[in-house]
Amino acid sequence: MKTKIGLATLAVALTAAAVFSNSALAYQGDPTKRGPNCSEELHQQMLTMLKNADYGSWSQKMSGKGVARFVNQANFKEYAEARLAAEKGDMSKLNTFRVKYGMGQGTRSGMGMGRKAR
Repeated sequence: MKTKIGLATLAVALTAAAVFSNSALAYQGDPTKRGPNCSEELHQQMLTMLKNADYGSWSQKMSGKGVARFVNQANFKEYAEARLAAEKGDMSKLNTFRVKYGMGQGTRSGMGMGRKAR
């Protein structure tokens, strides 16, 4: 009896995790969509940093985020230009940047923890 209850609980937990993980990942890779932690104020701050090519402020704000593994001071202006173009609907520069620097080229098995897929 305890085994059946345990298996049922596990099944419910796995189903819930699958449902919520799909909705949480829907915005990734699409700059026109906002993530669950992105307010309009934060979005405007990020756009200002990109427009001003303010790598210092951007890197502080993005510390620990996945994109910060690929964007550095040397390629920030290129990223900022690509990201601003994507904001206007032109994804070509951002896609080129992603391929050039290996951004988003894994199998997405890192579960958002910064781990590379094997």
